[in-house]
Amino acid sequence: MKIILFLSIFSLAFNSSLQEAYDNASSYEIYDKYLILEPNTTYTGGLGIYEGDVYINCQGSTIDLEGGNGIWVYADVVYPSSLVMEYCSVTNGPYYGISFGGMSKGNIRNCNFVNTNFGLKLFDVSEVSVTNCIFSNHSTYGLGLYGEDTSLEITFSLFWDNEESDSMESCPG
Repeated sequence: MKIILFLSIFSLAFNSSLQEAYDNASSYEIYDKYLILEPNTTYTGGLGIYEGDVYINCQGSTIDLEGGNGIWVYADVVYPSSLVMEYCSVTNGPYYGISFGGMSKGNIRNCNFVNTNFGLKLFDVSEVSVTNCIFSNHSTYGLGLYGEDTSLEITFSLFWDNEESDSMESCPG
């Protein structure tokens, strides 16, 4: 009983790198990388996805960007990529929480984006669906669309206390 309690306290105090979790993830069903993160754990740092389909279920854990780059997804015709992410809290990024560019695709569900410059940024011809998310306390916008060909479907989401505005289309302009 004492050993289990010690391991539980140790796992709560220990921060893991999001990149390490990604590197150690294996494939499952349609996903090239399938990540199920530990609940009540803080994962640090950002992640770049430039190839393959990725699934991340945070199970209520936090991704603390620690003042660095956020999570970015980029795809083109040769290297398609997508991100499905759910039950995550993403915080402390000076640029963005998640950025989609090129021909990338995404589905973000039940996530919180707090204290970044932009919670979510979409560029180029990216296609993203956002459901039941919170965008709060961003220094610019909760959501920014850069370009006329981005596609965003957003439902049941809340924007709160974002400094410039909650969202902006055709940024900057």
